[in-house]
Amino acid sequence: MNMLPELGVFIAFEGIDGAGKSTIARATYNKVSELRSDFNYIDKNRPPVLSGYTEFHMSRIREILWDYPDNAPLDELGDQHWINLIAAWFQATDYAAVRPLTNSGVNCIADGWYYKYLARFLLKGAKLAEDAWEVFSTIRPPDAVIFLDVDPARAAQRKESFRPSESGAYDGGNEDRINSFIAYQSQVRSAYERCGLSTWIRIDTTDLSEEAVLEEAIDAVHNILRKGQRP
Repeated sequence: MNMLPELGVFIAFEGIDGAGKSTIARATYNKVSELRSDFNYIDKNRPPVLSGYTEFHMSRIREILWDYPDNAPLDELGDQHWINLIAAWFQATDYAAVRPLTNSGVNCIADGWYYKYLARFLLKGAKLAEDAWEVFSTIRPPDAVIFLDVDPARAAQRKESFRPSESGAYDGGNEDRINSFIAYQSQVRSAYERCGLSTWIRIDTTDLSEEAVLEEAIDAVHNILRKGQRP
């Protein structure tokens, strides 16, 4: 009798812009994968998909979502459009990249999931927040989330430039990109509380070196994998 493989665990890093998600997620994967072969990395912007068609299809969505000039009038298309398009990206990433791996028993680590975008939409008013909850609830949540917490002022110091979306330019931000970034990211950080932060693994990175953050992240991932944490 053939036994189905045990499902892999899907772990995502989260945090405000400048928290170090991509850097720490990649470094954590590199270290953990030295000891485990059943481990894969999911770049949320370029997920590993199985066919050229799917890559082509998702590359068009990726270009629309992230490869735009700073002066692009994104607001002309309306928030509902962006809610649905962002949700479509993560639904496709889950279906085409995450699930094939976890269903075959491979554990996955991603440098972010949909929560940052949900947190931003939760700041836009009650009706839009309600719509965002409904649409984003159709996306599969990770089995475990590691939240890299940081003071927005410290996050601003780490960044070399600020995209309009990171500074709240589409939500009342001003031309002072640094102070606008700090103010907006503080609001996003508060909105994360409504996304389930209290149930996540939280690493306060504000006063830690990158090496110390990495050490805590590696320990957290090993603990998650040992427990086989699933919802």
